[in-house]
Amino acid sequence: MVCTLNKNTTTTDAGGAATISAVPSDIIQTHILTCLDGPSLASAASTCSQLNILSSEEHLWIKICNSTWPSTNTPRVRNIISTFFNSSRSFFSDCSSTVTALASNRHRKNIDSTPEILSAVDLFYRKKIVLSRVVETETESGWFRCSPFRIDILDPKDTVETSMDYPREDEACEKLEEELSLSWIVIDTKGKRAVNVSSGKPVSVNRHWLTGDVQVRFATVLHGGEKGSAKEATVCSLLVTFGKEMQVREMCFQVEDMDGNQLNGRDSLGILQRALEGGRKRLRNGKEGKERYVEFVKKKMERKDRKLRRERRLDILCVTVAALSVAAFSTLFLS
Repeated sequence: MVCTLNKNTTTTDAGGAATISAVPSDIIQTHILTCLDGPSLASAASTCSQLNILSSEEHLWIKICNSTWPSTNTPRVRNIISTFFNSSRSFFSDCSSTVTALASNRHRKNIDSTPEILSAVDLFYRKKIVLSRVVETETESGWFRCSPFRIDILDPKDTVETSMDYPREDEACEKLEEELSLSWIVIDTKGKRAVNVSSGKPVSVNRHWLTGDVQVRFATVLHGGEKGSAKEATVCSLLVTFGKEMQVREMCFQVEDMDGNQLNGRDSLGILQRALEGGRKRLRNGKEGKERYVEFVKKKMERKDRKLRRERRLDILCVTVAALSVAAFSTLFLS
């Protein structure tokens, strides 16, 4: 958007071009700004001081947040967003881009500063909402901190019906990767920050060979360390399981390290704290999250192979030393 209109307007600048000031503010807000999505509204705010003021109206950003993430329209989430520095505008800025790297360990907060996290989850099929839930998770108990980290959106006996067709062919599974999208926003209620830990589009869609369930994985790879080294890389893994009637049977969030180990609550909370403070960027396309995950899996397999080779060499060395020891002992005994 530019701050000029056509030459038929009554207010012009020195060059003869009409300026945005020629348009009444209520017309701009009612008929222009309300038609913009989040990125476009943010761009409009950076064009001139008048649009910056008009684009900062809270009701515009509330509408954008609610339309982008229906779960934010719940009273609990709305109340928390209102406490953010710039309310809904700050929340949108936090959640509309993907984490690129974890904040440095030197700036890591004490985990006691985050007594609770909120998960605002929205699942879409062909851009229509399938499931929208908000789940609160306490983080102070010994059970949470010592047990494997896992947040479940649905109760064990709870299911959500959908209008989706069962993907019987591989091509149908690939099509699901394009048609499904997921937003999983983690909110630090005390720190007044939020982060979207989902890749947006699935990184894999598979049919279970025995049960026939369709397992859809969304994942965001987080690189830590001062230089974002792969050594400290972790992945936020979000698994959605559909039954044979394509009803949503399970939706969970786990954190996994480069060795394939599921982190406990304490370590996962530390990762989420650093993700909340980490760098962000907007993905180039819907497949970038999958590309990063595929690269993560490749490095994980390479790491596993190196570990196995070291263990095999160690085993051979131990067997060789043992054989030499037996031979030496036998020689001494026979002599």
